[in-house]
Amino acid sequence: MARYKWLVFTNCAPGAEAAFNRWYDEVHIADLLRVPGIVGARRSELTQAQLTMATGDPELCGPERIGAKHRFLAVYEIEAEDPMPVLEEIRARANTAEMPITPDLAEAWTVLYRDF
Repeated sequence: MARYKWLVFTNCAPGAEAAFNRWYDEVHIADLLRVPGIVGARRSELTQAQLTMATGDPELCGPERIGAKHRFLAVYEIEAEDPMPVLEEIRARANTAEMPITPDLAEAWTVLYRDF
């Protein structure tokens, strides 16, 4: 069985941080963990302390220097031979009673990686 990391970068509507975080932590993660193939989840928030190698030398900087556009990150662990059916199931459930999406979600960007 192959393992994957699905990174979901998000922003919430201005002034909606508390409601967004409550929905994400108390509702959305549980909904995603009910999808067959999703075996773990963690959330993080962007910090001001960043390190870049853009100039060839390590440089301490803020998130604007590295082009960070999203304040929040969720990392989901997927266990499946093929991750596409898992992603398709998430897509099918999104915005249904099985997986309501808060109107406080302003944008989301996802990237899938296969573990070595």
